[in-house]
Parts: sequence; C-alpha cells; structure tokens
Amino acid sequence: MGIDPGLSNLGWAIIEDKDPPNLIDFGLIKTEKELNEEERLLKVYNSLKNIYKNYYPTYTVIENIYFKKNIKTAIKIGEVKGVILLIAGEFKSKVYELNPSNVKLYFTGFGGSKKNNMKKMVKILYNIEIKEDDTVDAIALATSFINLKSLREKSDLIS
Repeated sequence: MGIDPGLSNLGWAIIEDKDPPNLIDFGLIKTEKELNEEERLLKVYNSLKNIYKNYYPTYTVIENIYFKKNIKTAIKIGEVKGVILLIAGEFKSKVYELNPSNVKLYFTGFGGSKKNNMKKMVKILYNIEIKEDDTVDAIALATSFINLKSLREKSDLIS
C-alpha cells in the first residue's frame, strides 16, 4: 500500500506485487478545513482503517518528509504520519519510507521528474488517467517499492 500523507488530501493505492505490478484500488481521502484538527485526523484514521480492513496490506510505503518550508504544514503531515503508523501497527503492516527523489527515480527512471511525468507513467503502467497529485504519488510510492528488486537494495535506500 502506498500512502501520500496529507491532512487535506491523502492519496492511497493498493498494488499487488507481481510482474508487472497490478493496481488493485486507489483513492483520495479529503478532510474539510471547517472541521477541527481532531475531527480531521479521526476522519483520516477511520477511512484508512476501512481500507486496511479490506486489503490487509503486507507493506505500507509512505513518503519520507525530511524538509518543509512551512513548519506548520510539516507538523500537520507529521500528525497524519502518526495516524498512518498507528493503523499500520494495528494491522501488522511493515512500514517503509522512501525519499521523493528515489520514488521518482524508481517510478519514471529520473529522480527529477515532474508531476506530469508521474501522471504519464501511471497512464503507461496502469492504463488509467488520474488527476489528483496525491493519488498519483501514492501509486508511485507503492510501485517504486515493488521496483526495488532486492532486500539489500531496500535496506540501502529505505530509511
């Protein structure tokens, strides 16, 4: 399962690890800005829990957040990440984090790819057009993880 964490928009994707990878399901969890933060995090928790109940993902792959210009945004994403880690722990899904440049590299072949390139790769790999950046990122996260061929490579690149 790939998850692009965010409080307003959280993209997720379930991809089966086979050759070629098989996109099973995907979506976007949105929370309304009018809700207080606890209500928004609860909505994320309940929505993700339903997804985990449906698919019991073996692995959860999220984007490694190492720098944000806006500290308030970084804190909110960190809180959402905490919700993700909690649910992954409840469902015994092993969590990995990938750096954005590694995701782009293993998804498109170029670490500096733009959003349009990511969307084109989703179209090429899964024959589907997706407009939401967060959902595309979740698909890219899960696919990139699958594309890491050996456990040794994973331990070198995944923190």
